[in-house]
Amino acid sequence: MNVSPEDYNRYLEILELSPKASLSEIRSSYLYLRALYSSDSIVTSAIAHEFPEDDRQGILQQIEEAYLKLAEFFKNKAAAPEYKEKPSIANSNIKDFLANITTFSGPILKMIREKLMVELKDIANFTKIRKQYFENIELERFEALPTEVYLRGYVVEYARYLSLDPARVADDYLARYKAWKTSA
Repeated sequence: MNVSPEDYNRYLEILELSPKASLSEIRSSYLYLRALYSSDSIVTSAIAHEFPEDDRQGILQQIEEAYLKLAEFFKNKAAAPEYKEKPSIANSNIKDFLANITTFSGPILKMIREKLMVELKDIANFTKIRKQYFENIELERFEALPTEVYLRGYVVEYARYLSLDPARVADDYLARYKAWKTSA
């Protein structure tokens, strides 16, 4: 289903969202607005006599339509050919390069990603983790990274996407993170 840019923006406006809203934000706003305009909403009960049932039902229909169209749009977008799947390490140059790596650091991970011709946005779309975290991992901006538990999960997902050994990559990277943390 193709949604024109005008309709897309109109649906987001109905759901009171910005143009950069994610599917989870769309779902949250939909649920909130549906509850708000329902007949048993405590918020609207005080003005129920000033808010005709037909108007309320019309708003609920718009909210429902906007959510369904946007959800279908995101579903089709995920199935589109430009939505890239995980890369494979079939190239012998990349295999040789990986064989010579002794420790996985942020810059090494970035080099591997670039050799595989993978964009950070593709990893973010696939893993559903914000692109900014992956940028911070590659640049080793340790102060901008989340707590160690979350960081391990993000590094593991990054490594899995690039078909690397997740445990080894996470162990190497977290050793660098811990060294930074003790020196800071």
